[in-house]
Order: sequence, then structure tokens, then C-alpha cells
Amino acid sequence: MINAKNILDNDNKHILENLGPNISKLKKSRILVTGSEGFLGRTIVSFLNHVNETTFTKKEQLEIIAIDYKDHDICKPMFNTFPEGNIDYIINCAGIASPKKYLKAPVKTLDVSYLGTKNIFDLAKLKNTKSVLMFSSSEVYGTPPAESIPTREDFVGSVTTFGNRSCYDIGKNVLETLSYVHYDTYQVPVNVLRPFNLYGPLMDLNDGRIIPNICKSMMEGKEFSVYGNGEQTRTYCYVADAMVYIMSVLLEEEFGEIYNIGSDGDEMSALQIATRAYSINQNHESKFVCKPYPRDYPHDEPRRRCPDISKVKQKTGYTPQYSFEQGFKSCYQHFLNNQESHSV
Repeated sequence: MINAKNILDNDNKHILENLGPNISKLKKSRILVTGSEGFLGRTIVSFLNHVNETTFTKKEQLEIIAIDYKDHDICKPMFNTFPEGNIDYIINCAGIASPKKYLKAPVKTLDVSYLGTKNIFDLAKLKNTKSVLMFSSSEVYGTPPAESIPTREDFVGSVTTFGNRSCYDIGKNVLETLSYVHYDTYQVPVNVLRPFNLYGPLMDLNDGRIIPNICKSMMEGKEFSVYGNGEQTRTYCYVADAMVYIMSVLLEEEFGEIYNIGSDGDEMSALQIATRAYSINQNHESKFVCKPYPRDYPHDEPRRRCPDISKVKQKTGYTPQYSFEQGFKSCYQHFLNNQESHSV
């Protein structure tokens, strides 16, 4: 049995190898990661710790400042939160991305996208930050027409301002506009990422998204529910591939750009994902059914989601390498090895 640490070590080694000499830019730097207890935040912190442990000498090591809601509410001013001195890099992962959570806290979800983002930029200006990375979402595209799928960064999406998804979707639009204004007006060195269905072992098993949901159903021997007719499609990107893009963009010296981050592999329907997942793990009998959307699920789910990632591929020279099967096995094994800590 592969243990959890080996899974994370192998992922981090893959990221480091594919970043190449650029990683040396992080030597002796101070880096702030907000939303550090979320899926992406934990993945980024895990990688940065790996860099310190395996690549830098003690004198070269970077200082990681990882904060989440329990440490500091980024909707409040941040001027006096940190020690004196510059913060070289800021990765803002703070956000309420799980539908289960943002439906319960719509005002807070908007506050994090507006007030939180504004406070991050105020801090970046004060601390002479040389690169800020902002996480938006593929949700800003709404449901593009067939001719705009795969979807490029220059496609102008349309999302409703008056629905129960709006607190998240419009919030990400606001985050992007704040990024543009601070880059254009104040020359803040910022780039924006639009992730498309990233998944990985450091996801919360109980967060309601499809990959952890399938893993949880398998582990508990319960039936897995596919909402609607199961024909909504997505491309899924394993986080070790995504991290090569994330860290490469952070270390860029050109700013004011938006990048899609995801996989350019085949679109898969929810039913296809469930079928492939259960065929990978043959110890579990396939038990999944289509059910109507629950009343507390956000309305107007996009029917298709598929990125054009040619821009980030050209910038980095990297093509995603993990198959769905490889990524799913890593997630399932990690959840299985840590099932006690995931229990409610």
C-alpha cells in the first residue's frame, strides 16, 4: 500500500522537476499563501515545504506565511498582521468555492472576493510584492456556446447577477476587475488564474465535489448519486499538473495576464467519470444512480466546461501528464490512508 506521504512526495517531486531552474527565484524569499487550509492552499504549502526540505540550504530557505480564516479574516485590513519587511510573493487562494458552503454564506462569499481581494492588493503595495497570483474560476465563462468550447481566455462569459450561484460567480468577476484596476492604475504585478475542475489528494473528502464524493461512496460502500441526467461534461486536471502551471505563472516576470489552468484532455460526463472511477477500483461494485438535483444545490449548473490551455502551455512549455486513472488512484489511496481524519 502506498502511504499518503509518498503520494504527496511523488507529486511534489514531479512539480519541482518540471519547474526547472526557475525555482531558484524563491531562495531567501518570503511568500504569503491565503486560504491555506483549502484544497489549493494546502497543496501549495505542501509543495513549498517540500522545496525547503529537498532543494534549498538552511540559508536559502523561503519563509512561508500561511493564513486562513482561523488566523486572519482577509476581509479586515491586513497592515498590522505581518512582521516588518517585504513580502516577495502572494498567492491568494482565499475563497468559498464549495457550493455547500457558499449557499450558506452568500454575503461572506462576496466579501471575500471584494474586500479580501482589495486588502490583498493594499498589502502588496505596502510590502513591495514582486508577484501576486489571484485565483478566479472557470465559472466566469458561464455556459459558452459550442463554437467557443474549448474556451479561450478572451471569451466574454455571461453569468446571472440574480441567482443563488451569483455570490460566487459575480464575486470572481469582481476579483478579476480589481486585478485589472490594480495592474493598470498602480502597476501591481498581478496575474489571474482561472482553474477548470482541479482535483487532488488534499481535497476535503466532505466538500461535495464529484471526485471526493465518489471516493467517499466507495469507502463507505454506499450508493453514489449523479445529479440530473448525468450528461453535464467537464475536463478534469490532476493537481500536480496544475501546480506546474500555478508556480510557473507565480515566477513569471510579465503581468496583467489571465491564464486558464486545467487539462485539454477529453470532456467527460458525470456518468462517464463514475463509470471510469469504479472500473479503476475493481474492489468496489458499481453502485451509482441518477437523482434530481437537491433543492439546496445551486441553480443553472453549466452544461459543459472545457478549457483552451494553449496560452499557458506556450508560456511554460508544459503539457499535462497525469491520466484520469493515475490521478484518481492517488486521491483514493490518500483518502483511504487518512480516513480517520476525514470522518465526521
